[in-house]
Amino acid sequence: MLITLVFLVLEIRSNSNLIRANSYDRNIESLIDWRMQVVADKESLAYMSEHWGVEEPEQLKKSLLLLSLWSIYEKTYFANQYDLVGPSEWQRFQYVICDNFEKVPEYWEVQVGRFLAPEFRGYISETCR
Repeated sequence: MLITLVFLVLEIRSNSNLIRANSYDRNIESLIDWRMQVVADKESLAYMSEHWGVEEPEQLKKSLLLLSLWSIYEKTYFANQYDLVGPSEWQRFQYVICDNFEKVPEYWEVQVGRFLAPEFRGYISETCR
């Protein structure tokens, strides 16, 4: 009976992590989809540029594309934290994350990093510098 109870507790914890990871993944995917819809529609891009005080819609387009890319990296980071990504897959993402960070660290700090989770930003700071 005790072994069964311990097993059930471990399974519930594992399922809770999976539910959290799936919920986070869905939220980020919704955000990425919304960004791509804005980027694809000139009227929406112009409206959101005005709304956010961005002078050039093309600059907003660039920012939204980069934010979407970094959102994919971030959600993969959290999937790795929940053991949903294998070591070889994570290693590939880790390399690309640091490579992209090193190309434009100033832009990342000002335009991208502030939109990402503090834990992921900390990981970037520790790993990619």
